[in-house]
Amino acid sequence: MKKVKVWLFQGLNWFTRKHILIIFLAALVSFFIYKRVVWDSGISPLIQSDSQIKLYQTIQYKENGLQKHACYSKQIEIDPEFRFYPFRYPWVYFIQKENERKECVFQYPTFFAQFFSLLPIPYQFFNAVILFLYFILTAGLVLFLRFLFDVHRTEILYLASLLFLVGYGISSAIEFSESIPSHIFLLCFFYGVLALENQKKTFGWFAFISGISGGISIFLRSESVIYIGILGILIFIFNLRNIFSLIRRYSLLLLGFFFAVILLGGYNLYEFGEILGVRSKVSLNDFGRLQLSDRFYFFKEFLIGNTYRTGFISYCFPLIILISISFIRFKLSYSQKLVGWVGILSLLFVVLLSPYSQGGLYLGLRYTEFSYLLFSIFVISLYSKEENLDRKQWILLLIVFQIVLGFYHVKRNFKTIDFVKKYHEILQTEWVKYSDAPVIHLSTFDLLLISDSFLKKPHLIANKQSEFSILETRLHNLGIPKFQVFVYDFKPPKDDNISDEFYDEWVNSKYEIQSKYYKILSDSNTAGYRYMVWEKKQ
Repeated sequence: MKKVKVWLFQGLNWFTRKHILIIFLAALVSFFIYKRVVWDSGISPLIQSDSQIKLYQTIQYKENGLQKHACYSKQIEIDPEFRFYPFRYPWVYFIQKENERKECVFQYPTFFAQFFSLLPIPYQFFNAVILFLYFILTAGLVLFLRFLFDVHRTEILYLASLLFLVGYGISSAIEFSESIPSHIFLLCFFYGVLALENQKKTFGWFAFISGISGGISIFLRSESVIYIGILGILIFIFNLRNIFSLIRRYSLLLLGFFFAVILLGGYNLYEFGEILGVRSKVSLNDFGRLQLSDRFYFFKEFLIGNTYRTGFISYCFPLIILISISFIRFKLSYSQKLVGWVGILSLLFVVLLSPYSQGGLYLGLRYTEFSYLLFSIFVISLYSKEENLDRKQWILLLIVFQIVLGFYHVKRNFKTIDFVKKYHEILQTEWVKYSDAPVIHLSTFDLLLISDSFLKKPHLIANKQSEFSILETRLHNLGIPKFQVFVYDFKPPKDDNISDEFYDEWVNSKYEIQSKYYKILSDSNTAGYRYMVWEKKQ
């Protein structure tokens, strides 16, 4: 047993040599870049599900101006009132305007799409920008450790980079998502707060900028409120005897924070009638819809996963063991306690208060990615500060185990995305065969893989025969000779986030089309989907 322990620790020491860590780090970054290139190659880049809506929102601002919030559409001539707009809950929201007119808007944060609309790059590179920002976030974690926890050994900083890069935050880094930008701003806010708490030398303007960053992060991801709120509550509790000193110390940071909140909140209130934007109204409605049993069900799924998705425990059990032992057996610094408790409490509150399940595909651990970042900071600082050699080696063992486990889960998730990309290309190929023919969907389940086809040709939805009859009349009157029909050929799975009524009306809603003006030209099955081409009757 003693020999095994010696060999094990020798292996750990070999793994944590500087040049070995550099090789692993370079290989991991190259692997991520390679996968991004593969997914963005072919007929169209792999942009699916929620990321699609953010792309269309960005293109709307790019083509029509930053104040044009209406849903992007290439079928205004066919569907001026958005009756057959394919995207419904949870992607779009109808705002009541004057004269009983309704305006279709996307529910996602406008600031993210508005910023990307200003970038002078083709949308095909948006995914790559998010991945680059993930690398920037990793660099921010390194700076956090170096300047706030005095971790100066480069091999430990390389180890921290590996630990974070294989965390489940990668699921947001490989999508066109506002999560990674939000985490960068939130980390900047945490940096400012911990710098003030540790009385690190900072410039007044930096505290102000840190406060602004915290405000911005809230308007990108609403769960940032929980991270900032818990951090503020803990600092208030730890400084109860020095309240006036606390207020003076944080005056510039709070000024920056409230400046951002008032400015961005005022803009949202003026444009959408909601301080946190349309997303907050949708989320609040969904929050009220859930029963207590639903919340515990989501919490259980987050912890242990399900048939299709991994759970937090299986992904992070080395970290769970290490963090649990450290709070019981180790003497922790004030900063370690603060980071650790914020990470733990925020994770629990985000999962319990979120009205949604934790995402799709294999890595379903959404909304709590910033907790993993805080856990990474915590355990690396623990390893760096530990003086007992034997205990230090055991800490390192659990960290390396977490890296190996994390990479295993990342690989499995990437394998799932490779599968999605394969079918994505097949379906896109079918649509480009008739580039001028609108696509009619019979179910919202079919919308998950539209990708940038929506930017190239009209896509509409008719969820029942009576709606199809009205739609085909419009197509006929406009002289449209052909249209395509695309529908999942099996019973769609039910998402935990939607009601039974919505599922029956919009998801499990396929039917056999009865057409008055068109006849079927072809009817085939492609990758589990039924694909039809209809042409005008002579």
